Amino acid sequence: MIRSRRKMILFSALLAATAWLVWSQTGFSLAGQQPATPPAGTDNRKADRDAIKAMLDAFREAFQKKDAAAAAALMTAEAELIPDEGETLKGRDAIQKAYAAHFAVSKPRQTKLDPESLRFTSRDTAIEEGVMTVNREDEEPQSHRYHILYVREDGKWLISVIKEWPPETNELDDLAWLIGTWTAKTGVVEVSNTYEWFGNKGFIKASITVRGKEKTLTAMQLIGRDPATGAIRMWTFEHDGGLGEGTVTRDGPRWIFENVTTLTGGAVLEATNILLPVDRNTITWQPVNIAVNGDPIGNLPPTKLTRVKK
Repeated sequence: MIRSRRKMILFSALLAATAWLVWSQTGFSLAGQQPATPPAGTDNRKADRDAIKAMLDAFREAFQKKDAAAAAALMTAEAELIPDEGETLKGRDAIQKAYAAHFAVSKPRQTKLDPESLRFTSRDTAIEEGVMTVNREDEEPQSHRYHILYVREDGKWLISVIKEWPPETNELDDLAWLIGTWTAKTGVVEVSNTYEWFGNKGFIKASITVRGKEKTLTAMQLIGRDPATGAIRMWTFEHDGGLGEGTVTRDGPRWIFENVTTLTGGAVLEATNILLPVDRNTITWQPVNIAVNGDPIGNLPPTKLTRVKK
C-alpha cells in the first residue's frame, strides 16, 4: 500500500513537472473602425455619432491614399498629436509635415481600431478610447491604446487631440515558441503536452497527458500574468480534482517553474521544475526539490522532449 501510494505521488510529481511546460512604430497611423455605440435606448446623440464616424472614415481613407493634406484637414488648427514615442506635435501645419514625411517612407500596413467607448463631455466635445492594432508587412502585429478628443467647430466635427500609448507587450512572448505539441518517453512513461493560446493571448493553455503502464493522468494548465502583481503565474487543474499554482521566473537560458499542488486526498506536493531550451525542436526539463507534505522525495533526472512536426 505504501509502495503504491509512493508510485502515485511520483506520477503526480511527473504530471506537475510536465505541466509547467505550458508556455511557452506604429508611426502616426490612426485609421479604422467606427466609434463604439451605447446600448439601444440610451443613445440621444445618434446624429453626432454618425457625423464622427463619417469624419473618421474620411480620415482613414486619407491614410490609405497617403494624403497628408487631406488627413490634416480633418484636424483643428491647434490640434495636438502625442505619439507613443517622440515629441508632441502641435498645430495642423506641423502635423501635416510629419504625416507627409511618414508616408514617404512607411511600409504598407493595415490598421484596425477597436473602440471601447465614445462619450460626450459637452455639447461640442467627445472622447473616444480603445485599442489600435497595426499589421505591417514582414512584422508581427502590434497593439496599443489610443485616446482621441473630438471637437465641433462651425458645425463640423474635427480631431483635436490624438494620444497613443506604447505598444502593448505580451509577457508570454518569450516562450511563445512552445506553442504546439511536445512528446517524451521515459521508460514505461509517455508524456504528451499540447500548448495553445487562450483568449486574446492573455494565457497559454496546455492539455497534458502522462501515460504509464498502469495508469494515465491528465491535466489542464494556464499560464499568464497576474494583473495584481505583474508576475507570471501558473494554475494547474488535474483530472481528479487536484489543484496547483505557482510562479515562473527566468534564470539566464533556464526557466524556473515553482509549483505547489494540493492532491485530491489532501496531500501537498511541491516541485521546482527547470526548463532549458536546446534548439527550436528540443527542450529538456528536470523536476527537483520534490516533496510531499514537507517530506523530501528527491529529484528526477532531466528528460528530453521533442516537438511533433505538423
